[in-house]
Amino acid sequence: HSPQKLTRQDYNIHLSKVRSFLAQPTANSNNVNSSNNNASSCEQALRDAKRCIHAMRGLAEIEGDPFKAQEAKRKLERDIGPLEEEMNGRIMRNSKRSVAAGSAAAGIGGSSGIGS
Repeated sequence: HSPQKLTRQDYNIHLSKVRSFLAQPTANSNNVNSSNNNASSCEQALRDAKRCIHAMRGLAEIEGDPFKAQEAKRKLERDIGPLEEEMNGRIMRNSKRSVAAGSAAAGIGGSSGIGS
């Protein structure tokens, strides 16, 4: 197995984890800790996939293969970029949801009945 092939396999594994996480519904995430752990795992998988891409690009440049280097760059733009955006959006929505849930549990922002 060449380093390039192993790196590509690792990349595909990490990308699969990210896509699997993002395919899960978010509306019914009652367990905030579990959701946060999954998000952290997904972020790590995304970082690992990015590292694989950079390694693939570096190997291609060392091998003098501009086609493979461009392919790695395209993967970064085509695969990683949109997944990062979706991941960031998911994190923002979850954090807003958990803040709202925490506020509701503490009785913040609702009608307290005082002075009524």
